[in-house]
Amino acid sequence: MDYGMLNLGSILLGLAGWAIPIIQIGRLLKEKRGFGRYTHILSMGACALAIWCQIRYNEYLIDIEDWGAIVDTIDAVRKVALFLLVTTLVVNLVTAHMENALDKEET
Repeated sequence: MDYGMLNLGSILLGLAGWAIPIIQIGRLLKEKRGFGRYTHILSMGACALAIWCQIRYNEYLIDIEDWGAIVDTIDAVRKVALFLLVTTLVVNLVTAHMENALDKEET
């Protein structure tokens, strides 16, 4: 397995975790309807998988005993993972609030 692909996968999944609710917000503003109620699950799932890819990559570094790479990157990985998690959660909360407001307008 090419473990470097875990980093690429982590980036792409993290971007998907942000893109899904942002696209949903755009559709809600433009068309007053989105993709459905499962976008939050997809978004948070993509975020979780992005963080899992980083954990798995760190496990690989442990397996090959590349302690220098772990020491050099662990602080940045920790900060980026927290940032990804918090921002994904905030964007999903905004999306949920907008969906709730549109539901109230329809009734």
